[in-house]
Amino acid sequence: MSRPPEVFVPEDMIAFYKELLGITPDEGTVRAAPPGPEEKKQWEAGVPLLLVAPPSVDTAAFFALLRRVADAAVKHNPGLAQDVTQVLEALPADPVEQEMFVASVLSREGTRLEQLVRDAHLSPETLGFLVNHALKPIMRAYAQEAAGWCNTEEWQRGICPVCGGRPSLAILEKEVGRRYLYCGLCETRWRYKRIGCPFCETEAPDGQEFFTLEGNDKYRIYVCSTCRGYLKTIDERRAGEEEIDLFWEDIGTVHLDILAMREGYVNRSLEPV
Repeated sequence: MSRPPEVFVPEDMIAFYKELLGITPDEGTVRAAPPGPEEKKQWEAGVPLLLVAPPSVDTAAFFALLRRVADAAVKHNPGLAQDVTQVLEALPADPVEQEMFVASVLSREGTRLEQLVRDAHLSPETLGFLVNHALKPIMRAYAQEAAGWCNTEEWQRGICPVCGGRPSLAILEKEVGRRYLYCGLCETRWRYKRIGCPFCETEAPDGQEFFTLEGNDKYRIYVCSTCRGYLKTIDERRAGEEEIDLFWEDIGTVHLDILAMREGYVNRSLEPV
């Protein structure tokens, strides 16, 4: 299939993400130790590093990051002000409850957030947006620390080897077209088999196809007829000599997300594992 190009990334979105890149945890906010032999075995069996060798995160620093994200969100999208204010007012104030809140966010366990949404009548989208973007610099710092602990070339699974998130993007590398998946949360890149859906692990070639944008074969959208998931993909072999920054490619290809969802496919990267 082919689709006409529909490239539209609002300037306020670009400005927001540029500001987010400047929101980083202070030194000492994220502390992590490499996995021991038993933890390494668990990782080799398919358990993400976040669950076998979780970082220690300073609670106060996390809430400070969350408030900075909230300020940036309202600055670039004033229409969110009321929902953001409600979220900030509903956050736990008790230190013990704050620690439990951060622990649940780190473990990607959503029960506590769901309870907060119900009790305080919050917008789940706004709460999730703020929490995920406050978590992102934490996970990015953790992933940088963990980069030398395990060989992501050996992972070959459909979830991130570091945080367990689902991929938001893939890249076909220039040399021989090997496929690497990219985690939009911690920004880890890892090797995955060339054929197969990373979301449902279907390998049947007739159950998958891809379409490109007419006049721009740098981008592909792989779709799976089994789980109706899709995966934005960059073909590095079609990118010439330009440098590929997967963070900005993920942001800048929101039109591909829209295209895929219009065709009835689902953004599985946003779903819990």
